This record gives sequence, C-alpha cells and structure tokens, in this order.
Amino acid sequence: MTTTPTLTFAAIDVETANRARGSICEIGVTVVRDGVVESSRSWRCQPPEALSGFDYWNVSIHGITAADVAQEPTFAERMVEVIAVIGDLPVIAHNAGFDIGAIRSACDHSGIERPTWAYGCTLVWSRKLLDLVSNRLPIVVEALGLPFGNHHAAADDSAAAAAVALSLASRVGAGSIAELAEASGSRLGLLSPASSVGCTVRQTSRGGGGTLIAAQVASDADPDHPLYGETVVLTLKLSSMTRQEVWNEVARFGATAEDSVTKRTTRLVVGGGFSGLSMTEFTSGKLAAAVKKRAAGQLIEVLTEQDLLELIAE
Repeated sequence: MTTTPTLTFAAIDVETANRARGSICEIGVTVVRDGVVESSRSWRCQPPEALSGFDYWNVSIHGITAADVAQEPTFAERMVEVIAVIGDLPVIAHNAGFDIGAIRSACDHSGIERPTWAYGCTLVWSRKLLDLVSNRLPIVVEALGLPFGNHHAAADDSAAAAAVALSLASRVGAGSIAELAEASGSRLGLLSPASSVGCTVRQTSRGGGGTLIAAQVASDADPDHPLYGETVVLTLKLSSMTRQEVWNEVARFGATAEDSVTKRTTRLVVGGGFSGLSMTEFTSGKLAAAVKKRAAGQLIEVLTEQDLLELIAE
C-alpha cells in the first residue's frame, strides 16, 4: 500500500571531531510536520573538553577543523538550542546507533542531562524494506530517487534521512514513526535522561604489521549491536586503522573477521578511499563480486571506512 505520509518527527545527524563517539562538532536537525519539511538547520560547536582533539581522518570527511569551532559555543550550550527545536518530537537518524550514541556520550562527558527522545533508524528500516548491497545514506537516497545535498554536512544529511523516512513510510502506508518501525519489524528506542560526569575516554591500541592474528570474539558482546554475529572482510588498506586493528575491534562487538570473501561473508569493508556515494562505484573487483553474491541471495552488505568507524566508536 502506498500513501502520502503525514509523519511528524525530527531527523538528526552529527559530525564528530575524532574516533570518540561523543566528540560532536556539528549537529543537524530537520523538522517534519504532517509530512512536510518545516525547517532544516545545523549548529557547529566545540566538542566536550575531554574529547576535543580533531583527527585528520574526521576532518578529511566533513572538512570541519578545530579553528572552525574555536569561537563556537560548547556542545552543552548548543544542546539547549537543539532540544528547543526538537521538543517532544520522535527522532530519526540514518544509523541512529551512532548519532544517538554520540548525543548520549557527549551529554555524559559534558555533565548535562540527556534529552528524552523516542528514536528510530532509517538505516535499519532500509535494510528491512529495501534490497540493496549497501544501505549507506547516499545509496539509499539514490535508490529511492530522492534529492541530496552535501554528504557529511549535518543539515543536508538530516534532511536526506527525513526524506528517506517519508519515502519508506509512503511505501508501507505508515502514519507515524512508530508504525514505520513496526512495518520494518523493529521498534523505537528510547534515549533517557541521565548523566555521568567524568566519563573515561577509551584509547584504542594500534597494531603493527606482520602476520594477522585471529581475534577472540567477545563472549559478552551486545547481541543488539549491528556487527554482532556478522562475518567481516576488509579489502584495500584503511587510512585510520591497520588490518589487525579492524580484526580486533570487530571481535569486541561479536563479529568474526576473515581474510577473504566466502559464502560466510556478511559485511565487506572497503578502504582505499572508497566513498560509497553511488552504485557506479560497484563495478569492479570485490565490489562487483559483492553485488553478484547479493543478487544470488547472499546477505552481504558493503561498508566504507567511515561506516566501520561509526559502528565501533565508543
């Protein structure tokens, strides 16, 4: 059933300064009321002090530097404005596990109360309702024939996520964000008020070269994490992590890392500067093989380096 969606919600996107999930330096929010975009804007901010360093990799993704936010309000100050705009609306994001987790972490590191938001994830819904070899935001937008601005500009990404939610809702006849979640076999999460002043910052050890060592999959990993139970293969060198680091990190979240694509592979992480902005990039090598395997029924999904970093961010 296809209907004109009348959903009312806020879409959110955050950009971070480094690999720490709470190092937010830009927040984008798009408000939709009765199926119509009411507003879309972004705020830059200084990340929480304990997470304030800017990494080259992150800057290369979104172009925001420490100098760009030096005179901006702090994250805690910006959140007052963000919460005022969102109010009591349900919130969606494309990869909400990252964006909502980033808000949670940044609030805790800033010593402020988290907002109370019911939230859903257009990435999860796209995986359930579409049949794509990659569910990255640009690929989903392209598949649905939707307009897109600048990827990794927070306002544009929030607007794109909002458009995806409206398009998916139209496909399944959902009249609310809760109904859209239900139609995809999921349910809304809840961000609850709490604060943890003085949170610690986890440092990831960097592995060296040489022979890869299979990492022990964590027995206490969260079964709800997107990597839990997956088999991950890396192709082409990453800029931010060694191959051994990738193996070690995904194992922490319950995934098994392997060296080559097989029938067991469910996630293919592509380095080498792969942007994943369009399906035109999926025409050679392991990417073309992944497309063929997907067409043959194998549930394999392609991730970029940034996708992986967002999944394993603390």
